[in-house]
Amino acid sequence: MNRAIVIYNPVSGAGNGDEVSARVVERLALAGWNVERRSTRGPQGATPIAEEVAGRVDFAVIVGGDGSIRETIAGLGSCLSQVHLGIVPVGNANVVARELGIPRDVSGAIDTLVGGHAVPVDVTLANSEICIAMVGVGWDALTVSYVSKLRSTRLGGLWYRLWADSVYVVAGLAAVSKIRIPRFHLRVDGAEQMRRYCAAVFCNLRTYGKGWAMAPDAHFQSGRIEYQARARALFIFVAWHVFSAMFGRRSPTFISDYGGGDSLHVRSDRPLPIQVDGDFRGYVTELSLEVRPGAVQIVVPQAMDARTSSAWSATAPARGSGEMATG
Repeated sequence: MNRAIVIYNPVSGAGNGDEVSARVVERLALAGWNVERRSTRGPQGATPIAEEVAGRVDFAVIVGGDGSIRETIAGLGSCLSQVHLGIVPVGNANVVARELGIPRDVSGAIDTLVGGHAVPVDVTLANSEICIAMVGVGWDALTVSYVSKLRSTRLGGLWYRLWADSVYVVAGLAAVSKIRIPRFHLRVDGAEQMRRYCAAVFCNLRTYGKGWAMAPDAHFQSGRIEYQARARALFIFVAWHVFSAMFGRRSPTFISDYGGGDSLHVRSDRPLPIQVDGDFRGYVTELSLEVRPGAVQIVVPQAMDARTSSAWSATAPARGSGEMATG
């Protein structure tokens, strides 16, 4: 019998991970899977669970948000190419699910688990840490840090659950008002860029947040890391950039530069705030990013239009070409 693990985040989104994961287990069992269910706990989230089951499961289903997806990929490590990943999105932004056309309603997402097919998806290593969606430097990372601080309080946690978008708006305004923003240099495939920047987003996916596109040329199978690097720090330019991203457009070249490559490097004389897939990762003076094409196989609806795909069946997936070392 094929083996599956359902990993759920009990506090993600509306906090209904326990109930939803139980539904997933029931449906997979009916489809012939031998299923176990585990809840994330502690700061490492899904990673220790994935590390424990790596090598003995064929299907890993994440009931949670983008952070739980990244944690699971990291935990599977060198066994990643032997496992298909399924997603039942119950987070706030659900960037990966939006990009891959996975239904954000629970019933539709569960149907996809048993009726979909797997497609190879690129990932990025950011200072050796796995990234599935994006890495942010500067303004958006600072925004994420403020959101994390608010969520850690009782009132802020309640506010986030009731209206998460407004929390990001307030945090974003606080971040853009910060004085003395560090500047940094950017090198793309070994070529130093001419300008110095105050903020950047490096993307595996076109989708950013709830439908925005910070890097409109990004694609989950491009084999490149696309970026948007902003040179202007004043509020009016941040607002211009944000509105452009909301409509999937580029901001003007006097505000931002766009491009992409296989490897990118950020260097600054002063510490820069960074975020990975919506989780704050502190401050760094150097950041190296490298793409790992097609490193993970994620199950998507049959109707999903992708450049390449592998047929999904209820059998254990064979070892593919996306094997990756994560350390």
